Amino acid sequence: MDSIDIIHISDIELVSMNHLVEESLSQGFRFVERLLREYRSGFNCFDKPGEILLAASDRGRSIAIGGLNRDPYFNDPKIGRLRHLYVELAWRRQGIGRLLVDRLIREAAQHYQLLTLRTDTPAADKFYRKLGFKTHPNWEHTTHHLPLGELKYSPPSLN
Repeated sequence: MDSIDIIHISDIELVSMNHLVEESLSQGFRFVERLLREYRSGFNCFDKPGEILLAASDRGRSIAIGGLNRDPYFNDPKIGRLRHLYVELAWRRQGIGRLLVDRLIREAAQHYQLLTLRTDTPAADKFYRKLGFKTHPNWEHTTHHLPLGELKYSPPSLN
């Protein structure tokens, strides 16, 4: 883990992600490809206040990626959303995902009172629960959430 760096990506074109896209697609995950497509189109560049895109790298090679946005499903500036977290298969279960999510949580705590995400795999569910994310109460478009700071926060309904 000494060779692992967490870097803030301000220009995704400078970071090679093709191997992560190919691997994620081979596993049936399209969100890494969508992340790159949306970034390149300007739709989501993780460049608004409270947003960041991070990568974990080993000796300059990207091995994981994950981002933080204001949650697009809640009309509330106090709610952030973890986005597009992916760890290369060879690096899973070595603490890379936790390292990346811990950094994203620290970033989120500077801007938000609640952090949300959506996942549909049992392995990711277990991973996020280990990190303290809750699954109840349940909101549309959200499977897991983490109250940030000392305040316990309940988002408004999505009406």
